[in-house]
Amino acid sequence: MILTIMCCTITGWAQQNKLTLNGGYVFTNVEETDAKATGWRINGLYEFNPQEGILSHGISIGYINTKSEYTSQLQTSEYTLHNLPIYYAPKVQVGNDKVKGYLKGALGIHISKYKRTGNAAEVTASDAGFYGGASLGGMFSITSNVFINVEYEWAYLSNSYYRSGFVNSVMGGIGFRFE
Repeated sequence: MILTIMCCTITGWAQQNKLTLNGGYVFTNVEETDAKATGWRINGLYEFNPQEGILSHGISIGYINTKSEYTSQLQTSEYTLHNLPIYYAPKVQVGNDKVKGYLKGALGIHISKYKRTGNAAEVTASDAGFYGGASLGGMFSITSNVFINVEYEWAYLSNSYYRSGFVNSVMGGIGFRFE
């Protein structure tokens, strides 16, 4: 009986967990004006890799802050957008113990705030919507438990109260493996 339980749960023993903390540069367009918005992003990802295979599953939460200024004829407007994405992040990774490349998905929600200030008025809105995208990146081992992470992420954010849009992120950070 004990041997049967041990054999059925052995796949749970061969699991690797990772925690990655990233930060970086963000660029996007404010859709109603096509103004270029730039900013920064921080992101945390917890993932587990069952049986230490090529597929892992993760949960990510982050914060994105972008700003833009747009001038049309005599009016100048400033745009500030804050986004909180929370998503499921499946990852396919290839490579060896020292260097791994990966393709990661993003499927979840975001909570966003939008603010536009102009010559005579201020418009604000808050919304939540779909967050989806894909990442391409690499992990470079420093020790057996610590690695450097680099990543490019493209994502789509849907909004009902203001324009939907695409966000591009270039990030780097540090990660930790634990079992």
